[in-house]
Parts: sequence; C-alpha cells; structure tokens
Amino acid sequence: MILLQHPREHRVGVGTARLAHLSLPRSSLHVGLDFAQDPEVCAALAGDAPAYVLFPGADAVDVATLPRDRALTLIALDGTWWQARKLLRLNPMLAALPRVAFTPRRLSDYRIRRQPAAHCLSTIEALAETLEALEPDGGPFDRLLDPFRAMVARQEWYAAEVRSQRHRQPVRARRPSRRAKLAARLGAEWPSIVCIQGEANAWPARTPSRPEPEIVHWVAHRPSTGERYEAVVAPRQALAPSTSRHIDVSSERLLAGASLDDWHRSWRAFVRPGDRLVQWGRYYGTLAARDGLELDDAAPLDLRSEVSQILKRHLGTVEECLAGLDLAAAASDLDGRAGRRLTALVTAVTALRATAA
Repeated sequence: MILLQHPREHRVGVGTARLAHLSLPRSSLHVGLDFAQDPEVCAALAGDAPAYVLFPGADAVDVATLPRDRALTLIALDGTWWQARKLLRLNPMLAALPRVAFTPRRLSDYRIRRQPAAHCLSTIEALAETLEALEPDGGPFDRLLDPFRAMVARQEWYAAEVRSQRHRQPVRARRPSRRAKLAARLGAEWPSIVCIQGEANAWPARTPSRPEPEIVHWVAHRPSTGERYEAVVAPRQALAPSTSRHIDVSSERLLAGASLDDWHRSWRAFVRPGDRLVQWGRYYGTLAARDGLELDDAAPLDLRSEVSQILKRHLGTVEECLAGLDLAAAASDLDGRAGRRLTALVTAVTALRATAA
C-alpha cells in the first residue's frame, strides 16, 4: 500500500492519510507533487506485483474483481478531488496504471469536512472499503476507522462544547455581512473570474444498468472581458432519448460534437493560470472533472451555496437566485439551456460584485 499525498493536504490537521498509514504496518506515505524520482515509488512500480491506482473514472474496474491469488500494489491518492487529479496529471507513470474503484456501502462519517458529493469518502474510509473487498477474510477492516471516528467525535465535541463556552469572543464591532464578504471576494478576483455551466447526457434513474452521466455541452464566460467559450462534446455512451429535449440542443449537433481530447485542448486554450471558476452547484463541475477536464487547483466557487446562505433559504436553480436578488437576466448569446443558465449566473455574479463597498 502506497499513499501519495498532495502537499496542501499534508498541512490539514484533520486529514486521514496519516491515520491510515499508521494503521497499516506495510504501507508507506509520500508527500509531494512529482514522484518520478522517488526511489520507493519507482521500485514498487517496477516490481513483480501488478500496481493499481485507487481512483474512480469511466475506465476504472471494480476492486472486487481483482485477483486474490497473488500480491499487488495499491496506490491511493490523498487530497481533494482536484489535488488528486493533479497528482495523476503530473505523474504520467501513475496515469498509465490501471484504475480501480468501488461502490461505497454507506455515506461518509467525515462530518467535519465538506464532501463534494454524497458518494465521496475520506482516504481512510476508501481504504477500509477497498481492503474489505480485496481481503474479505482478512478483516474486519472496519476497525481501521476507530481512530478516525474518534477524531471526528473529538472535533465535534470541541466545536460544540469548548469553542461555544470557554472561548467566547468579546463583543466586537459589527462584522461585514456575508453578502458584503462575497462582494469583496468577487471584486478582488474579478479579472480572473470565469463562470461555467454544463449540461449532461443523463439517463433516467429508473433505467436498468443506467450509464453514468457525462458532459455534452460546456459553456463559460469571463465577465471582466466578455470572452465566451462553448463546446458541444459528442457523447461517449448512447444518447439518452430525453437529453436533446432537456438541454435544448439537437441530437444531430450532439452526435457531431467534438471529441473528449478536442474539448480538453480548446478549454486549456481558453482558461488562464490563476482563473477562479464560479459555478451554480457542484454537479457539472464534478462531471467535467471526472471526464478529465482541467479545472483550477482549488474547488470552484459554488454560488448556490453562497447565495442560499445570504438569503437564508435553499435555492434550487440559478433562476431562483435572480428572483431572490430581484434581478432579471438578459437574452443569452449562447445556445441551449446551458447558455441561458450561464447568462443568469453571470448576471448574478456581476450584480453581487457591484455591491462591494
């Protein structure tokens, strides 16, 4: 077992890679970005045991299908979704390895850190699931989670008891409102703000053997300059019957869309180092990252979460956001539902930024 940790995650005090390393005697933990010169990692990849990367994706196989009659080397990437993908991108020797994944048996207990999606787990939880599938007679690997759960409980106790009672802050001057903070943040990052929106080829949930959703329409807008980006991406799987109608793009145009590689190349030509991506919710950003699209190192700013907290109610669509802020979107210059939603998102971002003092 080899754990490769992004340097930023190494500085997180409640990370779980070190817990996993200390709990697995034959594991090793390496911190960095480029492991091409790491002697232990290189030796493991050059050894007789086949190596696999624990990372989800369309080409990943179920870890339960791996052979159990011989030793293998499992490599786990520790960091946020974007940090882990960056480790793959910076290490071609890792990207070339076969990938394995699993279906979680339950939701994550990592309540002290926000998860990008309901199916996401911490590193130590993912390893417990993986080892349980690889060595069903070698467990119970659920015991790996005892120190992890104790750490989570301790942090929750501290937040509820210690910080709320023993460390009460004295009365201070009135702090800026959440809206003012968001406006100041948008104003400071305005030249690098890029609003993004996607649409997916998604089959109904009741469909047997339902294919994973995939991005087929991707649009972006840089409000500071007015630059726009649009890519129609040909589906890699069968086109769902309702996709064209839902996203308002003809099936002929979808089927004639760009390849995945062409999409990636055109996107890299549009974005710049240091761009701050802004999205409505996390769904399409997660799908794009799963399709290999290079997003910024930090997680994109989720405007739905920010405005929901400002308005103190859950918002479903970006159109609800405009209604809550008493705004109206202009006509879209881009096609389809993605173009209309992107225009609404840009309208909201521009209006919120304008309120900065």
